[in-house]
Amino acid sequence: MSFKLTSKEQRTGEFTVRKKTITTPFFMPVATKATGKSITSDDYKDLGGGVRANAIICNALLLSFKPGSEIIRDMGGIHEFMNFDGVIFTDCGGFQSSRNFFLRRTTKALWFKNPYNNETVRLDPKTIMRIQHEIGSDVAMVLDDMAPYGASFELAKEAMETTHRWAEESLLAHKELELKNKTGQKVFGIIQGNFFDELRIESAKFITSLPFDGFAIGGVAIGETTKEMIQAVKTVLPYLPEDKPRYVMGVGKPEDITALTKIGVDCFDSVYPTMSARHGTMLTKQGRIYIDKAKHQKSKEPIEKGCTCKTCRNYTKAYISHLCKVKDPSGYRLRSIHNLHFMMNHLKL
Repeated sequence: MSFKLTSKEQRTGEFTVRKKTITTPFFMPVATKATGKSITSDDYKDLGGGVRANAIICNALLLSFKPGSEIIRDMGGIHEFMNFDGVIFTDCGGFQSSRNFFLRRTTKALWFKNPYNNETVRLDPKTIMRIQHEIGSDVAMVLDDMAPYGASFELAKEAMETTHRWAEESLLAHKELELKNKTGQKVFGIIQGNFFDELRIESAKFITSLPFDGFAIGGVAIGETTKEMIQAVKTVLPYLPEDKPRYVMGVGKPEDITALTKIGVDCFDSVYPTMSARHGTMLTKQGRIYIDKAKHQKSKEPIEKGCTCKTCRNYTKAYISHLCKVKDPSGYRLRSIHNLHFMMNHLKL
Protein backbone atom coordinates (compact mmCIF):
# COMPACT_ATOMS: atom_id res chain seq x y z
CA MET A 1 0.00 0.00 0.00
CA SER A 2 1.08 3.53 -0.65
CA PHE A 3 -0.32 6.99 -0.08
CA LYS A 4 0.91 9.92 -2.13
CA LEU A 5 -0.07 13.40 -1.00
CA THR A 6 -0.60 15.44 -4.17
CA SER A 7 -1.65 18.71 -2.55
CA LYS A 8 -1.24 20.11 0.96
CA GLU A 9 -3.19 23.31 0.35
CA GLN A 10 -6.41 21.40 -0.33
CA ARG A 11 -5.32 17.98 0.89
CA THR A 12 -5.65 15.47 -1.93
CA GLY A 13 -3.76 12.31 -2.63
CA GLU A 14 -3.62 8.87 -4.21
CA PHE A 15 -4.29 5.76 -2.15
CA THR A 16 -2.98 2.52 -3.65
CA VAL A 17 -3.60 -0.97 -2.31
CA ARG A 18 -3.24 -4.24 -4.22
CA LYS A 19 -2.63 -2.37 -7.49
CA LYS A 20 -5.87 -0.39 -7.11
CA THR A 21 -5.44 3.39 -6.91
CA ILE A 22 -8.16 5.80 -5.83
CA THR A 23 -7.94 9.54 -5.30
CA THR A 24 -8.53 11.14 -1.93
CA PRO A 25 -10.67 12.38 -0.35
CA PHE A 26 -13.15 9.58 -0.92
CA PHE A 27 -16.43 8.37 0.54
CA MET A 28 -17.26 4.70 1.16
CA PRO A 29 -20.86 3.51 0.95
CA VAL A 30 -21.66 1.01 3.69
CA ALA A 31 -22.22 -2.50 2.34
CA THR A 32 -22.55 -4.04 5.80
CA LYS A 33 -23.41 -7.60 4.75
CA ALA A 34 -21.64 -7.45 1.36
CA THR A 35 -24.56 -5.45 -0.01
CA GLY A 36 -26.25 -2.15 0.57
CA LYS A 37 -29.94 -2.21 1.41
CA SER A 38 -31.51 -2.42 -2.07
CA ILE A 39 -28.14 -1.54 -3.70
CA THR A 40 -26.16 -4.08 -5.73
CA SER A 41 -22.50 -4.25 -6.72
CA ASP A 42 -23.49 -3.27 -10.25
CA ASP A 43 -24.94 -0.05 -8.88
CA TYR A 44 -21.75 0.74 -6.94
CA LYS A 45 -19.77 0.24 -10.14
CA ASP A 46 -22.07 2.39 -12.27
CA LEU A 47 -24.09 5.14 -10.61
CA GLY A 48 -24.49 6.91 -13.95
CA GLY A 49 -22.57 9.49 -15.93
CA GLY A 50 -19.26 7.71 -15.43
CA VAL A 51 -19.53 7.99 -11.64
CA ARG A 52 -18.86 4.99 -9.41
CA ALA A 53 -18.02 4.14 -5.84
CA ASN A 54 -14.33 3.27 -5.88
CA ALA A 55 -14.37 1.96 -2.31
CA ILE A 56 -16.93 0.42 0.04
CA ILE A 57 -16.85 -0.90 3.60
CA CYS A 58 -18.31 -4.18 4.86
CA ASN A 59 -18.66 -5.46 8.41
CA ALA A 60 -16.43 -8.41 9.22
CA LEU A 61 -18.28 -9.42 12.38
CA LEU A 62 -21.67 -9.60 10.68
CA LEU A 63 -20.23 -11.42 7.67
CA SER A 64 -18.71 -13.96 10.05
CA PHE A 65 -22.23 -14.63 11.37
CA LYS A 66 -23.64 -15.18 7.88
CA PRO A 67 -22.53 -16.49 5.45
CA GLY A 68 -19.34 -17.11 7.46
CA SER A 69 -15.82 -15.94 6.69
CA GLU A 70 -14.77 -19.43 5.62
CA ILE A 71 -17.45 -19.51 2.92
CA ILE A 72 -16.35 -16.12 1.60
CA ARG A 73 -12.73 -17.34 1.59
CA ASP A 74 -13.69 -20.50 -0.29
CA MET A 75 -15.61 -18.41 -2.83
CA GLY A 76 -12.41 -16.56 -3.69
CA GLY A 77 -12.67 -13.69 -1.22
CA ILE A 78 -15.05 -10.79 -0.75
CA HIS A 79 -14.34 -9.21 -4.16
CA GLU A 80 -15.28 -12.37 -6.04
CA PHE A 81 -18.12 -13.16 -3.66
CA MET A 82 -19.95 -9.87 -4.23
CA ASN A 83 -18.51 -9.07 -7.70
CA PHE A 84 -16.93 -5.75 -6.75
CA ASP A 85 -13.52 -4.82 -8.15
CA GLY A 86 -12.89 -1.65 -6.12
CA VAL A 87 -11.24 -1.19 -2.75
CA ILE A 88 -12.99 -2.96 0.11
CA PHE A 89 -12.47 -2.08 3.78
CA THR A 90 -13.82 -4.30 6.56
CA ASP A 91 -14.81 -2.91 9.93
CA CYS A 92 -13.99 -4.94 13.01
CA GLY A 93 -17.31 -5.00 14.86
CA GLY A 94 -16.36 -2.75 17.77
CA PHE A 95 -19.13 -0.31 16.84
CA GLN A 96 -21.63 -3.16 17.12
CA SER A 97 -21.15 -3.01 20.89
CA SER A 98 -23.96 -0.43 20.70
CA ARG A 99 -26.35 -2.95 19.09
CA ASN A 100 -28.96 -5.13 20.76
CA PHE A 101 -27.08 -8.37 20.03
CA PHE A 102 -24.07 -7.20 22.07
CA LEU A 103 -23.75 -9.10 25.35
CA ARG A 104 -20.77 -7.87 27.37
CA ARG A 105 -17.19 -6.63 27.29
CA THR A 106 -14.02 -7.25 29.23
CA THR A 107 -10.52 -5.93 28.73
CA LYS A 108 -9.77 -9.07 26.70
CA ALA A 109 -12.76 -9.47 24.40
CA LEU A 110 -16.27 -8.53 23.34
CA TRP A 111 -19.16 -11.01 23.44
CA PHE A 112 -22.08 -11.01 21.01
CA LYS A 113 -25.11 -13.17 20.34
CA ASN A 114 -25.22 -14.34 16.74
CA PRO A 115 -28.70 -13.15 15.68
CA TYR A 116 -29.03 -16.00 13.18
CA ASN A 117 -28.55 -18.93 15.56
CA ASN A 118 -28.36 -17.33 19.05
CA GLU A 119 -24.88 -18.73 19.67
CA THR A 120 -22.57 -16.70 21.90
CA VAL A 121 -19.56 -15.37 19.98
CA ARG A 122 -16.32 -14.18 21.58
CA LEU A 123 -14.50 -11.49 19.61
CA ASP A 124 -10.89 -10.66 20.41
CA PRO A 125 -8.09 -9.08 18.31
CA LYS A 126 -6.68 -12.37 17.05
CA THR A 127 -10.12 -13.65 16.04
CA ILE A 128 -11.18 -10.54 14.13
CA MET A 129 -7.87 -10.38 12.28
CA ARG A 130 -8.33 -14.00 11.20
CA ILE A 131 -11.89 -13.27 10.08
CA GLN A 132 -10.84 -10.24 8.04
CA HIS A 133 -7.98 -12.21 6.51
CA GLU A 134 -10.38 -14.97 5.44
CA ILE A 135 -12.81 -12.43 4.02
CA GLY A 136 -9.94 -10.99 1.99
CA SER A 137 -10.63 -7.27 2.25
CA ASP A 138 -8.03 -4.79 1.07
CA VAL A 139 -7.95 -2.95 4.40
CA ALA A 140 -8.73 -4.44 7.81
CA MET A 141 -9.61 -2.37 10.86
CA VAL A 142 -8.24 -3.29 14.27
CA LEU A 143 -10.58 -4.23 17.09
CA ASP A 144 -11.39 -1.21 19.23
CA ASP A 145 -13.41 -0.48 22.36
CA MET A 146 -15.80 2.43 21.88
CA ALA A 147 -17.14 4.29 24.90
CA PRO A 148 -20.69 5.62 24.33
CA TYR A 149 -21.57 9.27 23.99
CA GLY A 150 -21.86 10.85 27.42
CA ALA A 151 -19.39 8.42 28.99
CA SER A 152 -17.45 9.58 32.03
CA PHE A 153 -13.77 10.40 31.79
CA GLU A 154 -12.95 7.19 33.67
CA LEU A 155 -15.01 5.00 31.34
CA ALA A 156 -13.60 6.74 28.25
CA LYS A 157 -10.05 6.28 29.53
CA GLU A 158 -10.62 2.59 30.25
CA ALA A 159 -12.02 2.03 26.74
CA MET A 160 -9.11 3.93 25.21
CA GLU A 161 -6.55 1.85 27.10
CA THR A 162 -8.28 -1.34 26.02
CA THR A 163 -8.24 -0.06 22.43
CA HIS A 164 -4.48 0.49 22.72
CA ARG A 165 -3.84 -3.05 23.97
CA TRP A 166 -6.04 -4.49 21.26
CA ALA A 167 -4.25 -2.41 18.62
CA GLU A 168 -0.93 -4.00 19.56
CA GLU A 169 -2.48 -7.47 19.65
CA SER A 170 -4.22 -6.91 16.31
CA LEU A 171 -0.96 -5.82 14.66
CA LEU A 172 0.85 -8.89 15.94
CA ALA A 173 -1.92 -11.23 14.77
CA HIS A 174 -2.10 -9.51 11.37
CA LYS A 175 1.67 -9.71 10.91
CA GLU A 176 1.63 -13.45 11.60
CA LEU A 177 -1.16 -13.99 9.07
CA GLU A 178 0.61 -11.92 6.43
CA LEU A 179 3.92 -13.72 6.94
CA LYS A 180 2.09 -16.99 6.36
CA ASN A 181 -0.27 -16.04 3.52
CA LYS A 182 1.20 -12.88 1.93
CA THR A 183 -2.17 -11.49 0.82
CA GLY A 184 -1.15 -7.83 0.74
CA GLN A 185 -3.97 -6.86 3.08
CA LYS A 186 -3.30 -3.63 5.00
CA VAL A 187 -4.41 -2.62 8.47
CA PHE A 188 -5.58 0.68 9.97
CA GLY A 189 -5.41 1.71 13.61
CA ILE A 190 -8.29 3.45 15.38
CA ILE A 191 -7.97 6.44 17.70
CA GLN A 192 -10.44 6.66 20.58
CA GLY A 193 -10.80 8.94 23.61
CA ASN A 194 -14.48 9.92 23.39
CA PHE A 195 -14.93 13.70 23.68
CA PHE A 196 -12.07 14.46 26.03
CA ASP A 197 -9.24 16.34 24.29
CA GLU A 198 -6.67 14.98 26.74
CA LEU A 199 -7.61 11.39 25.93
CA ARG A 200 -7.86 12.02 22.20
CA ILE A 201 -4.31 13.41 22.13
CA GLU A 202 -2.97 10.53 24.22
CA SER A 203 -4.66 8.02 21.92
CA ALA A 204 -3.41 9.73 18.76
CA LYS A 205 0.16 9.69 20.03
CA PHE A 206 -0.02 6.02 20.98
CA ILE A 207 -1.77 4.71 17.86
CA THR A 208 0.49 6.67 15.49
CA SER A 209 3.55 5.24 17.25
CA LEU A 210 2.57 1.83 15.86
CA PRO A 211 3.31 0.77 12.25
CA PHE A 212 -0.21 1.02 10.85
CA ASP A 213 -0.87 1.69 7.16
CA GLY A 214 -3.44 4.37 7.96
CA PHE A 215 -5.22 5.96 10.90
CA ALA A 216 -8.91 6.20 11.69
CA ILE A 217 -10.66 8.49 14.14
CA GLY A 218 -13.38 6.40 15.77
CA GLY A 219 -15.97 7.07 18.42
CA VAL A 220 -17.65 9.96 16.56
CA ALA A 221 -21.09 10.23 14.93
CA ILE A 222 -22.51 8.48 18.00
CA GLY A 223 -25.00 11.12 19.10
CA GLU A 224 -22.81 14.17 19.71
CA THR A 225 -23.30 17.62 18.23
CA THR A 226 -21.54 18.64 15.03
CA LYS A 227 -19.39 21.03 17.06
CA GLU A 228 -18.27 18.22 19.38
CA MET A 229 -17.53 15.93 16.44
CA ILE A 230 -15.39 18.49 14.63
CA GLN A 231 -13.55 19.36 17.83
CA ALA A 232 -12.72 15.69 18.45
CA VAL A 233 -11.30 15.41 14.94
CA LYS A 234 -9.39 18.71 15.03
CA THR A 235 -7.80 17.71 18.33
CA VAL A 236 -6.00 14.71 16.84
CA LEU A 237 -5.12 15.92 13.32
CA PRO A 238 -1.84 17.63 14.35
CA TYR A 239 -0.59 14.25 15.59
CA LEU A 240 -1.34 12.29 12.41
CA PRO A 241 1.44 11.80 9.83
CA GLU A 242 0.91 13.56 6.51
CA ASP A 243 2.04 10.56 4.47
CA LYS A 244 -0.70 8.16 5.60
CA PRO A 245 -4.48 8.21 5.04
CA ARG A 246 -6.72 9.88 7.63
CA TYR A 247 -10.13 8.27 8.03
CA VAL A 248 -13.08 9.59 10.06
CA MET A 249 -15.50 6.75 10.70
CA GLY A 250 -19.26 7.07 10.47
CA VAL A 251 -19.58 10.68 9.22
CA GLY A 252 -21.71 11.14 6.11
CA LYS A 253 -23.62 14.42 6.08
CA PRO A 254 -22.37 16.47 3.11
CA GLU A 255 -21.86 19.61 5.19
CA ASP A 256 -19.84 17.69 7.79
CA ILE A 257 -17.67 16.11 5.11
CA THR A 258 -17.05 19.54 3.58
CA ALA A 259 -15.90 20.86 6.94
CA LEU A 260 -13.64 17.88 7.59
CA THR A 261 -12.01 17.78 4.14
CA LYS A 262 -11.11 21.44 4.60
CA ILE A 263 -9.07 20.58 7.69
CA GLY A 264 -7.33 17.56 6.17
CA VAL A 265 -9.40 14.36 6.35
CA ASP A 266 -9.04 11.85 3.50
CA CYS A 267 -11.67 9.17 3.93
CA PHE A 268 -15.23 8.74 5.19
CA ASP A 269 -17.94 6.12 5.48
CA SER A 270 -21.58 6.36 6.52
CA VAL A 271 -25.04 4.93 6.00
CA TYR A 272 -26.36 8.51 5.85
CA PRO A 273 -26.87 8.85 2.05
CA THR A 274 -28.72 5.54 1.66
CA MET A 275 -30.59 5.76 4.96
CA SER A 276 -31.78 9.25 4.00
CA ALA A 277 -32.82 7.94 0.58
CA ARG A 278 -34.90 5.16 2.12
CA HIS A 279 -36.81 7.79 4.07
CA GLY A 280 -37.36 9.98 1.01
CA THR A 281 -34.68 12.61 1.64
CA MET A 282 -32.78 13.46 -1.53
CA LEU A 283 -29.43 15.24 -1.53
CA THR A 284 -28.91 18.02 -4.09
CA LYS A 285 -26.63 20.99 -4.63
CA GLN A 286 -29.53 23.23 -3.65
CA GLY A 287 -30.15 21.36 -0.42
CA ARG A 288 -32.31 18.45 0.69
CA ILE A 289 -35.52 17.54 -1.14
CA TYR A 290 -38.26 15.57 0.61
CA ILE A 291 -39.59 13.63 -2.31
CA ASP A 292 -42.84 12.52 -0.66
CA LYS A 293 -44.11 16.10 -0.43
CA ALA A 294 -47.25 16.89 -2.45
CA LYS A 295 -45.48 19.45 -4.65
CA HIS A 296 -43.41 16.70 -6.30
CA GLN A 297 -46.30 14.36 -7.14
CA LYS A 298 -46.95 15.92 -10.57
CA SER A 299 -43.44 17.11 -11.40
CA LYS A 300 -41.94 16.02 -14.71
CA GLU A 301 -38.49 17.19 -13.62
CA PRO A 302 -35.74 14.90 -12.36
CA ILE A 303 -34.69 15.02 -8.71
CA GLU A 304 -31.92 17.45 -9.71
CA LYS A 305 -31.52 19.20 -13.05
CA GLY A 306 -28.19 18.41 -14.65
CA CYS A 307 -27.60 15.32 -12.52
CA THR A 308 -26.24 12.41 -14.56
CA CYS A 309 -27.17 9.62 -12.15
CA LYS A 310 -29.17 6.72 -13.55
CA THR A 311 -32.23 7.83 -11.60
CA CYS A 312 -32.31 11.43 -12.80
CA ARG A 313 -31.58 10.46 -16.39
CA ASN A 314 -34.54 8.09 -16.53
CA TYR A 315 -37.23 9.04 -14.02
CA THR A 316 -39.25 12.05 -12.90
CA LYS A 317 -39.87 13.38 -9.43
CA ALA A 318 -43.47 12.29 -9.86
CA TYR A 319 -42.47 8.66 -10.36
CA ILE A 320 -39.90 8.65 -7.57
CA SER A 321 -42.49 10.28 -5.28
CA HIS A 322 -45.01 7.58 -6.22
CA LEU A 323 -42.55 4.80 -5.39
CA CYS A 324 -41.87 6.48 -2.08
CA LYS A 325 -45.56 6.69 -1.25
CA VAL A 326 -46.20 3.01 -2.02
CA LYS A 327 -42.94 1.96 -0.31
CA ASP A 328 -41.82 -0.10 -3.27
CA PRO A 329 -38.26 -1.53 -2.96
CA SER A 330 -37.36 -0.26 -6.44
CA GLY A 331 -37.85 3.25 -5.09
CA TYR A 332 -35.33 2.59 -2.32
CA ARG A 333 -32.81 1.59 -4.97
CA LEU A 334 -33.42 4.55 -7.28
CA ARG A 335 -33.28 7.08 -4.46
CA SER A 336 -30.11 5.51 -3.07
CA ILE A 337 -28.43 5.62 -6.48
CA HIS A 338 -29.07 9.35 -6.67
CA ASN A 339 -27.78 10.08 -3.17
CA LEU A 340 -24.63 7.99 -3.66
CA HIS A 341 -23.98 9.67 -7.01
CA PHE A 342 -24.31 13.02 -5.24
CA MET A 343 -21.83 11.94 -2.53
CA MET A 344 -19.23 10.77 -5.04
CA ASN A 345 -19.38 14.14 -6.83
CA HIS A 346 -19.42 16.02 -3.53
CA LEU A 347 -15.97 14.62 -2.76
CA LYS A 348 -14.46 15.89 -6.02
CA LEU A 349 -12.42 18.89 -4.86
